[in-house]
Amino acid sequence: MKFYLLLIFLPMSFSSPGSTIHIGSDDDCWSSDDNPTVEKAFSTQVQFSPKIAYGQDSCQVHLANPWRSEMQNGFGVFLAHEMDCSATVTVSCLDRQDDSQAFQLNCHSNERDKQISCEQISLTFRRNLKTQEKKKLTTVQVVALAKGPCIDDDVLFKCPNAYNNSCIDEKLRCNGRSECPNGGDERDCHIAPPSGVPIIVIILLVLAFLFLVCVLSTVLICCCCRAVCTNLIRRFRPGKKASKNDLTITGEDAGLMKSLTTPAVTVVEVPVPQYPQTAETNTLIIDSTKPIYPRLA
Repeated sequence: MKFYLLLIFLPMSFSSPGSTIHIGSDDDCWSSDDNPTVEKAFSTQVQFSPKIAYGQDSCQVHLANPWRSEMQNGFGVFLAHEMDCSATVTVSCLDRQDDSQAFQLNCHSNERDKQISCEQISLTFRRNLKTQEKKKLTTVQVVALAKGPCIDDDVLFKCPNAYNNSCIDEKLRCNGRSECPNGGDERDCHIAPPSGVPIIVIILLVLAFLFLVCVLSTVLICCCCRAVCTNLIRRFRPGKKASKNDLTITGEDAGLMKSLTTPAVTVVEVPVPQYPQTAETNTLIIDSTKPIYPRLA
């Protein structure tokens, strides 16, 4: 009774176009006795970890159809990826006593567009410990189906060649995850770019041209203003005229200029006195007892 009361008062506003349920341990598993929680989502991916449901216990997840009661047409269920042969997933109705529509998913399941006409379903995950095989993550894709025909394109979408007389939510189209077994909801999602130059390239080129014009105009204006200011300063504050005394010459030119401007020095020759030669003068008498000193002229 509590289970059905929860279904009645669960608001539709909290449902989302797509969700993912991660079952990582036995504590995450749901059952109608312990935790009667039902997900209301137009698309749900249930992921069962290889670590859960060892032994005789099974892991169970409950899901409910978010469409209005007059629009509900059950669920579409398929394996999103391959699963190992040591596990099985049983899909059955919660709102019916008979299991006539129940089916099982395993590693040999070839049908990808299995459909079950119930308002609430349960996914029961079981594992066989005797199978010596590498365990894989089991991912089951569940999508809520609405009654066809899918005329209103803004609300409903028809999966091509799948789910007879059923529609899915248009919001599930091109959401990056395939809700149709054949992936028809993810086709033609990427629009090819138009031929020719993209508009963004044209905008960038125009902006670059304007930036270049602004830079050149700024440089030209600065140069003109500088020239005008320099002329005004020279006109109202003329500089001093250079005089001869202010002329400073350095280097080799200074030495040459000094030699040209230095007055010439007059050399006066002093006549050497000539003494008359006599016989005594010409006769050299050497006295061995006295030292000989040179005579300075």
